Amino acid sequence: MFGYVRPLTAELKVSEAERYRALYCGLCRAMGRTTGQLSRLTLSYDFTFFAAVRSILEGVEPSFVPMRCPAHPTHRRLTAEADPVLTFSAALSAALADAKTDDDLADEHGFTRLRAVSAKPFTASMARRAVNFLPPDTDGEIGRFLDRLAQKEREGCPSLDETVSLFGDLLGFVFSLGLSGACAELARRIGTATGKFVYLCDAADDLADDVRRGRYNPLSAGWGPLALENGRLSPIVKESLAASAPIGLEELGEAAEELDPAHVLTPIVKNIIYLGLPASLGRVLDGRKAESSHGRKERL
Repeated sequence: MFGYVRPLTAELKVSEAERYRALYCGLCRAMGRTTGQLSRLTLSYDFTFFAAVRSILEGVEPSFVPMRCPAHPTHRRLTAEADPVLTFSAALSAALADAKTDDDLADEHGFTRLRAVSAKPFTASMARRAVNFLPPDTDGEIGRFLDRLAQKEREGCPSLDETVSLFGDLLGFVFSLGLSGACAELARRIGTATGKFVYLCDAADDLADDVRRGRYNPLSAGWGPLALENGRLSPIVKESLAASAPIGLEELGEAAEELDPAHVLTPIVKNIIYLGLPASLGRVLDGRKAESSHGRKERL
């Protein structure tokens, strides 16, 4: 996805940092088993957060064991063993990756479209394998959410609220997929608030590039020439985002307080929400690009 949903590692306890890394490694292994070894290249912090939230909501306590992997062959690292949540997370990650590739093929030009053309056989293979682990028509429903968002973008929608809400609806659907009752509603709230925050950060992060390349961005569509100053976020836009983003984070925090406090992953999820996301927002507003787990900018 995007790389904004990550913990503030310095504020994690040593045991919590180990468990987070173990969950990340466990998701990587699950992707290899579920959607193919090459799919591990799309591993993200964001879906590690998803796996943690779903583990808590479903009452699944990960089992952490020392293992070796090709990336760290000289010593064993603590890794979350295979479980249904990690398998489900891996499959959903693949479905989203393929849907985003389709979106780029339909709407992008130049290098971005060429990259999508090259990626499509790979992401399509991932998605075909993912279907076996997801509810029927999951890929179709994800595609319909992205189609609605793409339509707004093609229209040059000047409302950040509209586009943010559409992406929030997509992640609300993803987080609650396969759940029911109060559990599904809590998952939807967490996913919706996370999606809104991620889309807002990405819009701010990509603003200068989008303006230079003539691509849609809700901030430039809404603020026009006032959006940038000397090639960076203008003070007025920065102040607006600094004021509006915490409102969504407050909603996310309220939802997080309803998670099981006894679950081993709950402190990690709360670290991400209360500390990691504000730190990501600060990096974006300061003009520092968010890095993915592989040291490059991530996209959905």
